[in-house]
Amino acid sequence: MTIVDTALHDSLRVLKLSGMLHTLDARLVQAQAGELGHLEFLQVLCHDEITRRETMSMQRRLRRARFEQTTTLEEFDFHASPKLPAAQIR
Repeated sequence: MTIVDTALHDSLRVLKLSGMLHTLDARLVQAQAGELGHLEFLQVLCHDEITRRETMSMQRRLRRARFEQTTTLEEFDFHASPKLPAAQIR
């Protein structure tokens, strides 16, 4: 890791951009291979951060809800609630 890479890692850590931090090395490899231009590189890193934040937010909300049991849409029994529009929800 170069001094620039170390400084960038430190900056991402200070800014609490761990989504970017965790995917930075893989994204740098993609950029160096010519798969990503400058703007695409930045956009993909931002998307990585947004995805991590959305995931963490959902996990926090689920923990706070204290559901007795978690169920995905695939596991949900629509026959038990026939008034719910199953096709529309799916």
